[in-house]
Amino acid sequence: MKRSTVWNRYVMGVDLGATTVRAALFSTDGRIGNRLETRFAPNGTGEEDRAVFFRVLEDLLAGEKRSGLLAIGIGSFGPLDRERTRIEEAPNRPSWKHYPLRASVEERLAVPVVVENDANAATFGEFRRGAGKGAESLLGLTIGTGIGGGFVSGGKILAGAWGNAGEFGHMYVGGEGVRCRCGALDCLEAYASAEGIKRAYRARAPGDPSLSCHGIFHLARSGDRIAVETIETAARLLGRAIASLQKAFDPERIVIGGGLSRERDLLVEPAIREAREHVFPAQRERFHASPAALGADAGLFGAAELALDSAKNS
Repeated sequence: MKRSTVWNRYVMGVDLGATTVRAALFSTDGRIGNRLETRFAPNGTGEEDRAVFFRVLEDLLAGEKRSGLLAIGIGSFGPLDRERTRIEEAPNRPSWKHYPLRASVEERLAVPVVVENDANAATFGEFRRGAGKGAESLLGLTIGTGIGGGFVSGGKILAGAWGNAGEFGHMYVGGEGVRCRCGALDCLEAYASAEGIKRAYRARAPGDPSLSCHGIFHLARSGDRIAVETIETAARLLGRAIASLQKAFDPERIVIGGGLSRERDLLVEPAIREAREHVFPAQRERFHASPAALGADAGLFGAAELALDSAKNS
């Protein structure tokens, strides 16, 4: 049973993904408290998805002192608009396209809301409280249903002129001419995300359409040749993309998070080895890439840190 927190003042961090919504309460000194998580229906309508989303937020606040809620931070799939008020595009959840996320939550819960791209939020969480703590700059990749990314330098998230910096999943990596959900050909996401790995495996081994990406990793560990080759291709392309990012941004550290970061032995570690082979020779000694320290909670912590910053500055 969910218990009420003992905090008089607190914030909420929300991680809005294409398949799951997660939320948690945080004290003003960054301690995590109660949390809730639920999955969207695979083919849910926008109205059904929003009902699930708001139910999580409101259930989490049930029994809490609402006057103590200072702000809500949301890390959301996107791309978002430049002002971080709405979801501009939603390749992995089309019914959310053009949804006014910030205004809708502020109106429903009567509290200030700050919205950021989910991968930026996760990178910010790792920068403040995880694998990037103490670093001057951190580049993050989140690998799940899709692939996102973020870059933090000097304590600030790189947003870009139009707010869409960090869409590393849509880098061109070459390949077989596969059409990405964004409409372009041969994006990294089309090969190394959960959806990309499932697509590649099913193209060569048609079978159970409900087979999950983690199920393909299980098959690879059992010796399934097609599963092994599919994942090796994903790791190779991911590693070369990481090397390109190291060359382009020269970050002090790189962190790899998201749901597929749990597949360290077959995906993350081979990708890091591949990247090390392809960075500039002078960068190899200082090349530092690792799995996310906060795991699946990175986005929650990042969203909460953004909410705390917002509350302090208001």
